Amino acid sequence: MNTGFTFCLRFSGITVRFLLPTAIELPDNFAPFRCEDTATADEEYRVHLLTTPLRPTEPLLHREGDAHIYHTQQGWLHIYPSLSDESGCQVACLFCSDGHHTIYYPASKWEYYSKTWRCGHLICAERLLLRHDAFLLHSSLVRIHGKAVLFSGPSGAGKSTQAELWQTHLGADILNGDRTIVRWSRDGFTGSGSMWSGTSGIYRPEQAPIAAIFLPVKSTENRVERLRREAFAPLFSQTILNSWDPKYMDHAAALHAALLEQVPVYRLYCRKDREAVELAYTTVFGKEFAP
Repeated sequence: MNTGFTFCLRFSGITVRFLLPTAIELPDNFAPFRCEDTATADEEYRVHLLTTPLRPTEPLLHREGDAHIYHTQQGWLHIYPSLSDESGCQVACLFCSDGHHTIYYPASKWEYYSKTWRCGHLICAERLLLRHDAFLLHSSLVRIHGKAVLFSGPSGAGKSTQAELWQTHLGADILNGDRTIVRWSRDGFTGSGSMWSGTSGIYRPEQAPIAAIFLPVKSTENRVERLRREAFAPLFSQTILNSWDPKYMDHAAALHAALLEQVPVYRLYCRKDREAVELAYTTVFGKEFAP
């Protein structure tokens, strides 16, 4: 296949190259993460246009939402049947261990996909990140004093609200509104903005060392409770996981265990007020609250 257009994205220090058959206009959530096209890529995705359907010979391994997952000799194949065209050609991603992956689109629909192209959910991002000791945590990310503070929990828990209160009362920068990249290195864990920002529309290609993680709970009082091992389950439940792959799960669990050893996690019973911000801030930084 001829490659007509190439671009690179960089998030959390990971560089990913995309090779497409024709030029496209990058979606808004991709543009801030674009880097020089000549950068050395850690991962590569090539778009292949299908004129005949994919027909995996391996048995179906797992269904997750709209994805049908097969473990083939080439790698993990994720097929999205609902996006197939009239001929049966599918939208799919083949994720390979050598870092050279393939995204499939029906050739008949490429004109449509090239104009509205959003492959962020098709690139098996959770597998890509884990190859680099990272994972996506359902959380809002703020940065203050050069440190990252995360608010994690299910939808409606108050993550975005607390992040916005920190912005209002402390001038904190919100780097990501919905899914933070948490990455381990020898220097510790960092939190990074990502293009997977949900409906918040907040995605900044910046990162900072994680100072603390809060699990907000709506309450009539403001109170902080330090969690130890019991923080594992609520954090793990807010992480995008491939539960059908034992090796993946072992690696992800080890990263979460290391995170709990290095980063304090608190349950934050909170109202939507300045006092909640003061309490959380002084818990982390131990300084007199200063707006």
